[in-house]
Amino acid sequence: MWPALLLAPTFAAPSPEATEAALARVNARVPAIGYVFLLDTSEAMKATADGLRVEIAALAQAVPAGDSIEVIAFHTRPFVAVPRTVVTEAGRAALVARLTTLELPSGYDRDLGAGLSTLATELAAPGAPAFQHVFTVSNFCHAPSVLSPWSMSSRGCGPIKDQHKIGEAAATPMAEGRLSLHWFPVKAGETPVYTAGASTAMKELGGELVTDGVAAWLQNFRARLHATRPQPAAELDAHTATFTATLQTPADAAGHAELALHNTAGVLDLRVEHLVLTGATTPAGESVLLAPDAILPIDLAVPAPPWSLLPRSDTLDVKVTVSGQGRLEPAEALAIWGIEGSRRDLSTTVTVPVHRHYGLPLPAAISVLVGVFFGTGLLAVFIQGKRLPLRLGGVLTARYRGGPRQTLEIADRKEAAIVLGTDGVVRLGAAEESTIILRVKRPLWNLYADVQIRAKGAEINGRPTDPGLHRIIQGATSFRIGDWRIAWE
Repeated sequence: MWPALLLAPTFAAPSPEATEAALARVNARVPAIGYVFLLDTSEAMKATADGLRVEIAALAQAVPAGDSIEVIAFHTRPFVAVPRTVVTEAGRAALVARLTTLELPSGYDRDLGAGLSTLATELAAPGAPAFQHVFTVSNFCHAPSVLSPWSMSSRGCGPIKDQHKIGEAAATPMAEGRLSLHWFPVKAGETPVYTAGASTAMKELGGELVTDGVAAWLQNFRARLHATRPQPAAELDAHTATFTATLQTPADAAGHAELALHNTAGVLDLRVEHLVLTGATTPAGESVLLAPDAILPIDLAVPAPPWSLLPRSDTLDVKVTVSGQGRLEPAEALAIWGIEGSRRDLSTTVTVPVHRHYGLPLPAAISVLVGVFFGTGLLAVFIQGKRLPLRLGGVLTARYRGGPRQTLEIADRKEAAIVLGTDGVVRLGAAEESTIILRVKRPLWNLYADVQIRAKGAEINGRPTDPGLHRIIQGATSFRIGDWRIAWE
């Protein structure tokens, strides 16, 4: 039996015209449907099976082109009487004639297990239709030949050996909700319906037990085909429908973008109501109909970029979540099937990259820098001995082999040549006799110095350093040269 939501619709009964239009819209989207008949053609059931040929042929006459018909029969052994045949307008008449006069061989024994096994294999065969209706007509007595692999070596109606293998063969389409099985228990002459056999079939494959007359039920099914055919796919949609979002157009610099909302339902439309967006400043909307797609313009909530004087650019990923309450449509078709169309608390998230450009244009930035440079006296920073002469500042401290701290005043110097004596005394001396030399540097307002290290095996801030020029900052630099530890404070 198809999984169904049996909550009663709360809307008023639709008009026949609206219902017909809704069913036509859904039917146009339904993938091909397969109709499979499993007929018991043992001696006691032969007349019943033969009498159904006209009903099967009538169904082949009624179904849309693209659907398929298959007939499996079983008695002592199962066989495919009519392989899966796709109905075409050109071949419909020939198929109807073939089904009307179909020869159904008979046998004394009734191997229900073999018949159900063949059915399960056909339902799961590669290329089988997406959705399949199955009609099984039998008295469900399993009385096979003792040579049957499904036999328990007993005569009369009995259990099916290894019956679980039947369900395993059709596990995939059953799990995906793509099968609708109808079991018709029919009294075979003097032999009553074997209820245990019917229970076995339903246990392994699921479905519904139909106690109405087979021919009358099939006639009614055929008359309701326009409404019945889309029902399996619609009921599957009712359980799984949601929506996804993808980026339709890239976001511009102002954060404007478009999302494509896609309805995952196969045959039904989805209306998302009471829209709420996070990650966007777009006001909440009333509703949007996904049939199956819709375009949603949004304005992203893009964080303000950092301040920058010079022109810069970066890319920021903004996560946008779209959520709302879902409602499946068309309501007129759902009313026929008794499907509750609401889909609550739907939500999807998409990441939108935003390319930001910020800062002043380059000419304006240069103008500001020049104005600041000349208007605030920073020019003097680059003119030694003028308005703001450059000096190292601070003091140098040194220790020899962990001994007492020695201090060198260098605050008023532009250059300090440091002599590390082998007697453990540090002093300022001439450049040619020094071990390290500090020279002041000051680009704009950042003060630092270049240090020239003339000794091998030195370290700056714990890192091995080759001889040469290195940049250092007051208060954040220490040296190790041999047994000496030096810091600029």
